Amino acid sequence: MRSSSTGSSRSRWKDPLANTSAAPALELSAIEALTAGEASWLREVRHGALERFESIAAPTDRTEGWRRLTLDGIDLSPATSEPSHFTLTLSEADRKRGVVATTIGKALESHEPMVREALLHARSGRTVGKYSALAEAAWQGGAFVHVPDGVEATEPIVARVQTGTYPRLIVVIGKNARASVTESHHETARFVAGLSDLIVGENGHLTYAHAQECGARTIVFSHQHARISSGAKLVTLNLGAGGALAKSDIEVELLGRGAESDMLGLVYARDAQQFDYHTLQGHRATDTRSDLLFKSALDDRAHSVYTGVIVIEKGAQRSDAYQANRNLLLAEGARADTEPKLEIEADDVRCTHGATVGPIDAEQLFYLGSRGMDRDAASRLIVEGFFQDVFDKVGDERLTRDLEAKFAPDLEHEG
Repeated sequence: MRSSSTGSSRSRWKDPLANTSAAPALELSAIEALTAGEASWLREVRHGALERFESIAAPTDRTEGWRRLTLDGIDLSPATSEPSHFTLTLSEADRKRGVVATTIGKALESHEPMVREALLHARSGRTVGKYSALAEAAWQGGAFVHVPDGVEATEPIVARVQTGTYPRLIVVIGKNARASVTESHHETARFVAGLSDLIVGENGHLTYAHAQECGARTIVFSHQHARISSGAKLVTLNLGAGGALAKSDIEVELLGRGAESDMLGLVYARDAQQFDYHTLQGHRATDTRSDLLFKSALDDRAHSVYTGVIVIEKGAQRSDAYQANRNLLLAEGARADTEPKLEIEADDVRCTHGATVGPIDAEQLFYLGSRGMDRDAASRLIVEGFFQDVFDKVGDERLTRDLEAKFAPDLEHEG
């Protein structure tokens, strides 16, 4: 395997956010300094994003999409932009076959049309729109992955980031191409807001994992936006374990006939962590299919919020959509909120959803206890089985093997 560190040579933007109030202003001069030497279209994208950021009010506990969160003591003020340094891992065999894993800066030189298409595409974010716009304006560094038409990557591609404020990832899968990509986050700064664009060409296939293991005190925002072409399939796995408050908008747009999406999620939360996921299954074409399963296990005083929206447009006949959210409460102080939403304009569709919230099954604990297992060990085994169902649905053991190994230690109880 070949590893390479990526960063940005532009680091002149030192402190555009000196005001640390709830909604500090980003000065245009800071954007100008950041974008010196960039193409005019990219400067316009950044300036437009800055205007959106400034036009959206800072969220409060009365803001739609934020009302179930506890924001007391949470500092939502944006941070100074620092370059995001990704470490990219790509096999030499795949590199020789034309697979690309590089910085966005280098990709602007070698693959500008693809990068431009991703960066110009309008996105707002259903609940993290303010911070998504900020990331569009202020990103530095970033990573770009491209698998050419007809190529199947032989090994998972890994994009790992440990430092930076506004990480940016673009993944483009060509026609009839196939790949697995892992994006993992380990930042420990106070504030992180990231953007990930996933573009899957006609009859392509992408398996994508987003592992969030940031510092215990980090405020983490993530906006993932995927566009799936005709006959293509996207499998996503979102894994959340880090951060004091982690809030994500995950949007999949099924744009071509026969497009498919499997959206999977796992959260393990403890102490007073808060996780908030808003998902969109957007059916924009006929004969599309989406399946979603998000699970959380919550210990101590942890809190999870899940809101899932299925949208089936008027012309998207014969769409098939399913959504399930399962929550396991490991302590009396833990809490889970779940809210499914349907927006259906077509009449020839199949659309169902379900949600559960509850403690570990007492009968399962009793059975394992009768086999000589103590309560803590039995609880860990039950939770691991609860999660395993999601890992199995990913369908790529090469990608999930390391994630399972990392996630299992978090199931250990302290006391």
